[in-house]
Amino acid sequence: MAVSRAFSLITFPLVARHLSVAEYGTLDLFLVLAGFLVTTLIFGQDSAVGRFFYEYEDLEQRKQVISQSLVIQAVVCLGAVVILFLLSGRVAALVSTADGSTRYFNIVLAQVPFTLAVNFAQNLLKWTFSRRAFLIMSIGYSAAQASGLAIAVFLFDVSTETVLVVNLITNMLFGVLGLFMVRTWLVRPRSLYLARDLLRFALPIGIICMLGAAVPMLERQSVEKLLGVEGLGLYAAGSKLAMLLTLVIGSFQTAWAPFSTAIHREQDAAQTYNLVLGFFSLLVCVLTMMLDSVATPLLTLLASQRYAGATVVVFPLAMATAVQSISWVTEIGIGLSKRTSRSVYPHLIYIAAIAGAMLLLVPLLGLAGAALSMMVAQILRSVTASWLAQRVYPLPWIYDWVVKVVACTFITGLVAHGILARWIGSWSVAPLYLLASTALCVYFWRRQLSSSAKMRIASMLSRADK
Repeated sequence: MAVSRAFSLITFPLVARHLSVAEYGTLDLFLVLAGFLVTTLIFGQDSAVGRFFYEYEDLEQRKQVISQSLVIQAVVCLGAVVILFLLSGRVAALVSTADGSTRYFNIVLAQVPFTLAVNFAQNLLKWTFSRRAFLIMSIGYSAAQASGLAIAVFLFDVSTETVLVVNLITNMLFGVLGLFMVRTWLVRPRSLYLARDLLRFALPIGIICMLGAAVPMLERQSVEKLLGVEGLGLYAAGSKLAMLLTLVIGSFQTAWAPFSTAIHREQDAAQTYNLVLGFFSLLVCVLTMMLDSVATPLLTLLASQRYAGATVVVFPLAMATAVQSISWVTEIGIGLSKRTSRSVYPHLIYIAAIAGAMLLLVPLLGLAGAALSMMVAQILRSVTASWLAQRVYPLPWIYDWVVKVVACTFITGLVAHGILARWIGSWSVAPLYLLASTALCVYFWRRQLSSSAKMRIASMLSRADK
């Protein structure tokens, strides 16, 4: 995931500079649609295979788990693709109002089975610790996609359709390659006797994943319907810049999930959790302000002056990402209690809040209103998820620091965009963010950290020096 995000950021300037703002917005919408369709059709089967793969010691039984899950995914995928293809004109009109939307939709449909095969192979290679093959299917896949886009940009007359075709070809090649790499794990299923267990385990996870994938789809469609394809293009460019924050957050999440589970039975687990929460919330809020301070020159550098209007969405979207990442820490109780189905409710609230906030704020504030809607909805989702986690697995969280640092960051961003950028100039934003970041760091060290925590940090740093 982090690799694909990094490569998508690398290719962002190539694509954005050679497409019009409206074309880039349409492209982003159909790329998000592709992700939504694949996630929905997998419907948690990747997690189900991972769960049952390690449950069985017998090699043949493991092969049956893998093969039967692949059959389930293939049947569901092919059936859905055929139905959607027959209804492509109507469905495409619901997805987008852009010219050529039916052609784009059909290209995305053709890509879906191969993307599913790529995902299946990547997961299986990861579970079987096939490092070299996994690197080919992850880094090689992303690099090939980026190279294909570069060739399309420099050698052909690039368009939205061209980019989608490049993605289709890349997924076709790596889908076939991935299945070839995992061929030794594939056997003829002895009926589908494991299907019931696989589907039952995947159901709650599939719902959660589908709702999560529906959010960016709803987000893009709402912006297009309310602001048009030009507004969608600016919004997509700003969200791509805000994605820079996810590179750091993704690295933390990769380490946090196994670490938090491993120590949850230790006596000082709560202290460690709160220490991580304090440092991480400070880190993501400071990074949010630093990112927004360079948003205008960075967008101009990467995507040209045509996308300068997208800077208004960077801070709210980065703030939404920061709040979400903080809630990943405070909602660990849901995972520790093994009640993952509880995660459905925050996602439902999230989607409803997005729809309501978009209808309310976009007519009033335009592009900024769309980004603020995502931030408000994310805050509601995170608060709900954290509250539910406390109900099922109480932990002595110290929430006051989180409230302070998030509120301070939001107010600073409000002053930066509402007063300084408007009346003085975008250059005046950076000094304010630097001052606020410094003040938060000093306050955290002097007032939030206990003496024992400072001693532990000093001890860790001294050991690191040696």
